[in-house]
This record gives sequence, structure tokens and C-alpha cells, in this order.
Amino acid sequence: MRIIVFLRVSLLISLFVFTAQSANAEPQSQPEPVQHSDGNILAVVLGQNVTRADAMPNEKEQKEIKEQAKEDYNDMLDYVVRVNASTKIYELVLEDYAAKKGIELDQALVTKFVEKFANQVSEKNSSKPIKEIAEKQVMQFQTEKALFDEFGGKVIFRQSNPQMPIDAYKALLNRYRENNQLQIIDSALREAFWDVFTPPFQYEIAPENVNFTQPWWL
Repeated sequence: MRIIVFLRVSLLISLFVFTAQSANAEPQSQPEPVQHSDGNILAVVLGQNVTRADAMPNEKEQKEIKEQAKEDYNDMLDYVVRVNASTKIYELVLEDYAAKKGIELDQALVTKFVEKFANQVSEKNSSKPIKEIAEKQVMQFQTEKALFDEFGGKVIFRQSNPQMPIDAYKALLNRYRENNQLQIIDSALREAFWDVFTPPFQYEIAPENVNFTQPWWL
């Protein structure tokens, strides 16, 4: 338990981190296309390869994982690689969706985010400058709002962002999969990736409490 908690905390800086919430995999209506690869390619999104090398934590992170996981190091490393690969997939899909929707970054929201959190972010606790974090958080909010407006559905709580429109995410990702724009080649990653969207959800928000009129930091 201590190892899992450590890993989750260390990964909170990722803006699109998801954790599987059910051990039962949901049957897939559209099977992933079978492709041959060198074993390093985990997924292909919009023609871009997501590789194991891309998802591998850096040397410092690997050392921290090893110190915590000890004999479970390989299993924990694989877990982190799957999380990082999933994060990359979400980023690529959402960036494409935002571009197609013509979503422009709200600079006023960026300024408000920076003003609120500037004193809490430093080189010691973050590898990214506050403005970059702010821009990603604002674009994430704007894109998720557009997702919810288009698809609706259930919304869950997550630590990195209090409202995740999980059904909307699933609908969008399924659209990309059905259009062959999202292909998850690695079987372990594929199972973990789609398990995230399998109900029941532990932290589902009541519909009357869902509100995308403004971001969580205001």
C-alpha cells in the first residue's frame, strides 16, 4: 500500500493521470487492430508512435521507485510506464480535439491561475515553470468543458482536477479508436487503459453538483 501511495503522489504532476477503478475489464465492441512491432511501440495515436522509451521514467524517478518498491521494482516500473503511456495518449487526443474545436487558450484564466499558485511552485517541487503549468491546466479545463458539453454523462472526482467527465472521455476515445486514429498495440496497456472507464466509479459526482461554468481554482 505504501508503494502504491508513493507512486500516485509522485505522478500527480502529470495533468492527465488516471487510475484503474475496477478489476473487471469491460468488453470492447471494437477490437484493437493487430499490428506487428518491435515490442517498443505501445500505441499509435494519429500516426504518432507512443513507445516504451517515451513512457520510461527518468533515472531519478527510477531510483526513487526502486528504493520504494524493492523486490517489486519491475512490476512498479511497468505500472508507471503504463500510466505515462496513457497520459501521452490522452494528451495527443485532447490536443487534436481542442484544435478541431477551435479552442483558444483563455489568457485571463492563465493569469488568475498564476496569481493563485505562484508562491506554491518552485524549482524544488516542480520541473515546469508556473506559467506552463497554468496554460496546461486552463487548456485542460476548457477542453473538458467542451467534452462535457458535447457528450455529457458521468463525472468523477480526481485529485489532479476535481471534475473529470469520464463518460465524455470514453466517447471521444472510442471515436478515435473507431476511426483507427487510436490503436493500443501492447495488450497490458490496452487492458489497463480501457479499464479506467469501467463502472462503477468510486468517486462519482452527483449530477446536480457537476459545474463546468468555471475552473476549480476560482
